[in-house]
Amino acid sequence: MTAQIAYVLAMYRHRTRTVERLRGLIARYAESRTASRGAIGRGSSVVNTLSLLNVSVGEGASIDGAASLCNGTLNSTFESPSRIGSGVTASDFVVACSATVDTGSMLRRCFVGEGVVIENGFSAENSLFFANSHLNHGEACAVFAGPYTVSHHRSTLLIAGYFSFFNAGSGANQSNHMYKSGPVHQGVHLRGCKFGSDAYVLLPASTGAFTIVTGRHYNHHDTERMPFSYLVEEAGDSVLLPAVNIRSCGTARDIDKWPRRDRRRGVAHDLIRYDMMNPYTAGRVLDAIGECEALIGRHPTAEAVTWNRVKIKTPSLRKGLVLYRQALRSYLAGLLGEGMADARPDASLRQWVDLAGLIAPRSRVEALLDRIDRGEIDDLNRLEEAFREIDRRYEADARRWALYALSVLLGKPEESIGSDDIGELVRQGADDRRALEAAVGQDALRDRAPVMATGYGIDAPEQREADFRAVRGER
Repeated sequence: MTAQIAYVLAMYRHRTRTVERLRGLIARYAESRTASRGAIGRGSSVVNTLSLLNVSVGEGASIDGAASLCNGTLNSTFESPSRIGSGVTASDFVVACSATVDTGSMLRRCFVGEGVVIENGFSAENSLFFANSHLNHGEACAVFAGPYTVSHHRSTLLIAGYFSFFNAGSGANQSNHMYKSGPVHQGVHLRGCKFGSDAYVLLPASTGAFTIVTGRHYNHHDTERMPFSYLVEEAGDSVLLPAVNIRSCGTARDIDKWPRRDRRRGVAHDLIRYDMMNPYTAGRVLDAIGECEALIGRHPTAEAVTWNRVKIKTPSLRKGLVLYRQALRSYLAGLLGEGMADARPDASLRQWVDLAGLIAPRSRVEALLDRIDRGEIDDLNRLEEAFREIDRRYEADARRWALYALSVLLGKPEESIGSDDIGELVRQGADDRRALEAAVGQDALRDRAPVMATGYGIDAPEQREADFRAVRGER
């Protein structure tokens, strides 16, 4: 199981033939791996374990002090060993290579992916956790946890939702019940979202990429077309502050730390693109520019507007529009500034998707799924390689998309964009990048200043000033 295969199964349910074919491939693979008894691979260690029933243990794995393991697979190799530690209870489970489940965690019907760490009594059922997620103390039920999903607090519940590059604050919670009809709703919290302490969302709801959620929200918001925002509670209302997270030092810090926290060893099967701005998130920024312009045009004198069941104050709307334009120009300048050798118009590359870490043109994904429907892809290895081929085309496809985005920004056809347009974009993009980096630096200074003052005192002004310059990106 890879994050991309799981995403297709979960998010393309409307393509019933595709899902049926995929389930057939999975069933055939599972049948080829099924045995009538458990097995312990070469070089593995099983000690101090109370119960081990119908479990397949890969090479080089370690099981030390587990309470009960039933009907599961612990995948492992000498290059990327996996580990199950003390007090763990798990049934109907699969643990991938380089993963760790430890210290009293409880799993039922779960998949634990590459480099995932689950520990300190975390409990989960009917959930999937993909590359480098880290779960402590809390609970998960019916969760698709994409890469780098993090929950470190005892009182946190993740339920009935899709998460990716996600961070849950203490007490974060969601509800998926209409109590007369049962658990019938789901939430989609796109790449890079964060929930603050005691944040609450009543599902169904959709949260835009890199959005910070604080407070309690009951109105079933849909902010997918306004990424990089803050969603806050004010007097019982859900209030959106568009784009302000673009210039947050916290966002920049997250982007920097994710690649360094990759715990996978050997072949990595989950495909991940780490860039904050990519054709998927930048495409949502392009959508946001259109939404902001339309709202300002329809309500030029209003103090606030209501959009997709959230409230946006007009000054926030105007400020967000400026930030969105700066971020988009800066990103496009970086893509197109080196020339247009492979930047040719291609209408099929205009819409992009984030398949749990893999950023890809929607048309290429749909073409791949059509191949599955026709029976051209008949095993999971070929499917994984097809996803890798889409990933290999990322840079060239991204530049072609940038040409389309620039045409929308300038209001002129792609075919008529020339070197003068690119040159002006590069000049504007450089100014925008400096403005955004200055804002990020000031944000970092505000966060770090008290720590610096306490750490250095009045006797080390030179060192303190050097650190401030480093935060600002100066020599």
